[in-house]
Amino acid sequence: MSARKFQKASTEELVQWYADGSIAYGQALEAADSRSANSAHDKVVGAYEELRSRGATSQLIPLLKSEDETLRMHAAFHVLEFAPELSEPTLLWLAKRPGFVGFRAEHTLKAWREGTLKFT
Repeated sequence: MSARKFQKASTEELVQWYADGSIAYGQALEAADSRSANSAHDKVVGAYEELRSRGATSQLIPLLKSEDETLRMHAAFHVLEFAPELSEPTLLWLAKRPGFVGFRAEHTLKAWREGTLKFT
Protein backbone atom coordinates (compact mmCIF):
# COMPACT_ATOMS: atom_id res chain seq x y z
CA MET A 1 0.00 0.00 0.00
CA SER A 2 1.23 3.46 -0.76
CA ALA A 3 1.81 6.15 1.84
CA ARG A 4 -0.81 8.24 0.04
CA LYS A 5 -3.44 5.53 0.53
CA PHE A 6 -2.74 5.48 4.27
CA GLN A 7 -2.98 9.28 4.40
CA LYS A 8 -6.38 9.28 2.69
CA ALA A 9 -7.84 6.53 4.88
CA SER A 10 -10.15 7.14 7.80
CA THR A 11 -8.95 6.27 11.29
CA GLU A 12 -11.35 3.32 11.31
CA GLU A 13 -9.90 2.04 8.03
CA LEU A 14 -6.37 2.36 9.40
CA VAL A 15 -7.25 0.33 12.49
CA GLN A 16 -8.89 -2.31 10.29
CA TRP A 17 -5.86 -2.45 7.96
CA TYR A 18 -3.60 -2.72 11.01
CA ALA A 19 -5.65 -5.64 12.32
CA ASP A 20 -5.92 -7.35 8.94
CA GLY A 21 -2.19 -6.92 8.30
CA SER A 22 -1.28 -8.30 11.69
CA ILE A 23 -3.45 -11.39 11.30
CA ALA A 24 -2.09 -11.95 7.78
CA TYR A 25 1.44 -11.58 9.15
CA GLY A 26 0.87 -14.33 11.71
CA GLN A 27 -0.65 -16.61 9.10
CA ALA A 28 2.23 -15.98 6.68
CA LEU A 29 4.78 -16.77 9.38
CA GLU A 30 3.03 -20.04 10.15
CA ALA A 31 3.12 -20.89 6.44
CA ALA A 32 6.80 -19.85 6.18
CA ASP A 33 5.78 -17.36 3.46
CA SER A 34 8.27 -14.54 3.93
CA ARG A 35 7.03 -12.50 0.97
CA SER A 36 3.48 -12.38 2.34
CA ALA A 37 4.78 -11.78 5.88
CA ASN A 38 6.82 -8.80 4.70
CA SER A 39 3.86 -7.37 2.80
CA ALA A 40 1.58 -7.78 5.82
CA HIS A 41 4.18 -6.25 8.12
CA ASP A 42 4.42 -3.23 5.82
CA LYS A 43 0.63 -2.82 6.11
CA VAL A 44 0.81 -2.91 9.92
CA VAL A 45 3.67 -0.42 10.03
CA GLY A 46 2.07 1.90 7.48
CA ALA A 47 -1.22 1.98 9.36
CA TYR A 48 0.56 2.48 12.69
CA GLU A 49 2.72 5.33 11.35
CA GLU A 50 -0.33 7.11 9.97
CA LEU A 51 -2.26 6.64 13.23
CA ARG A 52 0.77 7.95 15.10
CA SER A 53 1.05 11.01 12.85
CA ARG A 54 -2.62 11.78 13.62
CA GLY A 55 -2.20 11.26 17.36
CA ALA A 56 -4.70 8.40 17.12
CA THR A 57 -2.69 5.44 18.38
CA SER A 58 -5.09 5.09 21.32
CA GLN A 59 -7.45 3.51 18.79
CA LEU A 60 -5.23 0.40 19.04
CA ILE A 61 -6.09 -0.21 22.71
CA PRO A 62 -9.18 -2.38 22.00
CA LEU A 63 -6.94 -4.69 19.94
CA LEU A 64 -5.20 -5.77 23.15
CA LYS A 65 -8.25 -8.00 23.72
CA SER A 66 -8.18 -9.66 20.29
CA GLU A 67 -8.44 -13.43 20.12
CA ASP A 68 -5.60 -13.41 17.57
CA GLU A 69 -2.32 -13.55 19.47
CA THR A 70 -0.26 -11.96 16.69
CA LEU A 71 -2.64 -9.00 16.62
CA ARG A 72 -2.48 -8.74 20.41
CA MET A 73 1.33 -8.80 20.18
CA HIS A 74 1.47 -6.01 17.60
CA ALA A 75 -1.03 -3.90 19.53
CA ALA A 76 0.76 -4.48 22.84
CA PHE A 77 4.05 -3.45 21.26
CA HIS A 78 2.65 -0.19 19.89
CA VAL A 79 0.47 0.63 22.93
CA LEU A 80 3.54 0.20 25.13
CA GLU A 81 4.79 3.54 23.77
CA PHE A 82 2.01 5.57 25.41
CA ALA A 83 0.17 3.28 27.85
CA PRO A 84 2.56 0.71 29.32
CA GLU A 85 0.15 0.03 32.18
CA LEU A 86 -2.29 -1.40 29.62
CA SER A 87 0.29 -3.10 27.43
CA GLU A 88 2.58 -4.82 29.91
CA PRO A 89 -0.02 -7.28 31.27
CA THR A 90 -0.75 -8.41 27.71
CA LEU A 91 2.95 -8.78 26.94
CA LEU A 92 3.53 -10.73 30.15
CA TRP A 93 0.72 -13.12 29.26
CA LEU A 94 1.94 -13.50 25.68
CA ALA A 95 5.53 -14.08 26.83
CA LYS A 96 4.32 -17.34 28.39
CA ARG A 97 2.93 -18.56 25.07
CA PRO A 98 4.94 -20.97 22.93
CA GLY A 99 6.43 -20.03 19.59
CA PHE A 100 7.19 -16.76 17.88
CA VAL A 101 4.59 -14.68 19.71
CA GLY A 102 5.92 -15.67 23.13
CA PHE A 103 9.50 -15.13 22.03
CA ARG A 104 8.72 -11.69 20.63
CA ALA A 105 6.72 -10.62 23.69
CA GLU A 106 9.52 -11.68 26.00
CA HIS A 107 12.12 -9.76 24.02
CA THR A 108 9.88 -6.72 23.67
CA LEU A 109 9.54 -6.53 27.45
CA LYS A 110 13.29 -6.99 27.88
CA ALA A 111 14.11 -4.18 25.44
CA TRP A 112 11.43 -1.95 27.03
CA ARG A 113 12.90 -2.43 30.49
CA GLU A 114 16.43 -1.81 29.20
CA GLY A 115 15.30 1.37 27.42
CA THR A 116 16.39 0.16 23.98
CA LEU A 117 12.98 -0.38 22.36
CA LYS A 118 12.33 1.65 19.20
CA PHE A 119 8.76 2.31 18.04
CA THR A 120 9.39 3.49 14.49
